[in-house]
Amino acid sequence: MKRLKVEGQIDSEMTERILKSSISVPEAFNDVRNNQSFAHDNPVLNYDESLLIFNNVTSTLGVIRAIERGIAGRGRSIAPPTKDEIPF
Repeated sequence: MKRLKVEGQIDSEMTERILKSSISVPEAFNDVRNNQSFAHDNPVLNYDESLLIFNNVTSTLGVIRAIERGIAGRGRSIAPPTKDEIPF
């Protein structure tokens, strides 16, 4: 996140906060997919919560893909963190 901010890939503090707070969402999503969806023989999560989860995950992925397209369009890739940087 720090590198994306410094390199101008994200413009607002709010976007940075949202993405930082979304870091744990994919792990929690796996639990819902495995235990509360039609992916397996389970009781299914209610509609409203399902919609909230779906919209959050797809919105986050959309922003990440847009950032990646912007980086790729500039002919660059995100440099890996140095040994002194925390990678999140």
